Amino acid sequence: TSILLAIGTRPYRPPHVPFDHEAILDSDEILEIKELPRSMIVIGAGVIGIEYATIFSALDTQVTVVEPRDSMLEFIDKEIVEDFAYQLRDRNMKLIFGQKAEKIEREDNGKCKVTLSNGRILHAETVLFAAGRVGATDTLNLTACGLEADNRGRLKVDPETFQTSVPNIYAAGDVIGFPSLASTSMEQGRIAARHAVGASHADPPHYFPYGIYAVPEMSTC
Repeated sequence: TSILLAIGTRPYRPPHVPFDHEAILDSDEILEIKELPRSMIVIGAGVIGIEYATIFSALDTQVTVVEPRDSMLEFIDKEIVEDFAYQLRDRNMKLIFGQKAEKIEREDNGKCKVTLSNGRILHAETVLFAAGRVGATDTLNLTACGLEADNRGRLKVDPETFQTSVPNIYAAGDVIGFPSLASTSMEQGRIAARHAVGASHADPPHYFPYGIYAVPEMSTC
């Protein structure tokens, strides 16, 4: 019997972020808001953070993106990212790179306050914390089958076959880490399933197709 684990991930929720299901939200909770906020601070300029930031910006929310690294979407061609950033700023979105959100709090008036590592203070109606995800592996009894996840709940696999350290157990999709995109995950699952049943399969491509559903969208292959 072969098993394919494709259980995905859930938003990373660090203990220092006071999530309240109202104004300080993760990327799952943001789908449940009842009305559009007039302003939003998005923490994390990864794929999910940027997708939501641009969607809300297109809906006329004033968006500020905070990212501790010096750039965003490093796996996309630099020229494309530069043009993308120009378009976002042209649309009045604020992009703050190289700064960490040290403290996130809800004020008495209901607004959110974010203090950056350089001491700068930002205010907005809503904060979306989108800095990473964790594999949903803690819902499985992995030790019973000899598997161990890393500190973000991800599983290590053979990049050619998608087998874990237990040969009849495969893993694909977000639970194995980068790039965690639907297009790549489907191809990983196909290769794993064909290998598991002994069917011929093409070698994994060196370059997977990437689709980023921002506004505007970006695709590369």
